[in-house]
Amino acid sequence: MGSSVQLIEDNSLMVLHDGFMVGVRLNWYRSLPVSSVETVNLSVDGEKIPPDQITFEINDHHYRLEELEDLVEEFWFVQDSARLYVHQPGRIADGESHTVHAEIALRYPYIAIGPGKFLTKATHCTLTMTAHS
Repeated sequence: MGSSVQLIEDNSLMVLHDGFMVGVRLNWYRSLPVSSVETVNLSVDGEKIPPDQITFEINDHHYRLEELEDLVEEFWFVQDSARLYVHQPGRIADGESHTVHAEIALRYPYIAIGPGKFLTKATHCTLTMTAHS
């Protein structure tokens, strides 16, 4: 397998009218169904973002985190970014610098490690970025 991809995209912290967004990349060599996303954790400046305030956007579709496990026909392609939208208006302002930490755990549905169990790998990344609109 080649070199790994940085989970959080550089310069992807974007201020939105209803919160902010961060771009994330698939850290695997094959595209995966979105149902393979086991865990999404996000924190800003050490403060954990509640999961119910995060929306996962892929292929121009928006999903609540609890919906991901059922998305067996929606794929996260290796070349594409997903976006984590955080619904916290005013939390981040244009031009501010923030430290973002993301963790995404993926289950690899074609690598069985036991009866009904599949390899799962968590990837972590921390990046300090300046927010832009």
